[in-house]
Amino acid sequence: MKKIISASLVAIALATQTTTAFAKDPCETVLCMAGMLQGKGIVSGCSGPVSDFFDIVKKKKGKFKPSATQDARRQFVNQCPTPGGWGDKIADKYGQLRG
Repeated sequence: MKKIISASLVAIALATQTTTAFAKDPCETVLCMAGMLQGKGIVSGCSGPVSDFFDIVKKKKGKFKPSATQDARRQFVNQCPTPGGWGDKIADKYGQLRG
């Protein structure tokens, strides 16, 4: 299982390197948050990409909408094609949290 996870992270890292950097890069976010899923916390250089994820917030009449927020965050991270469905795993765990 560790080899599959490591291979997936290498693929994500390569995708991030070949992608033009924009203000919000979903591949960078997936790479950083995949580390969080593995218990590494927010590693050096990842605070921006993690913030990009948690900055996506959906509200209705000023009230936080967890399901809509999760859907929007899932859509953002799934813009980065990853083997193993990392975007969905990230959205499942962190998608409804309030930053």
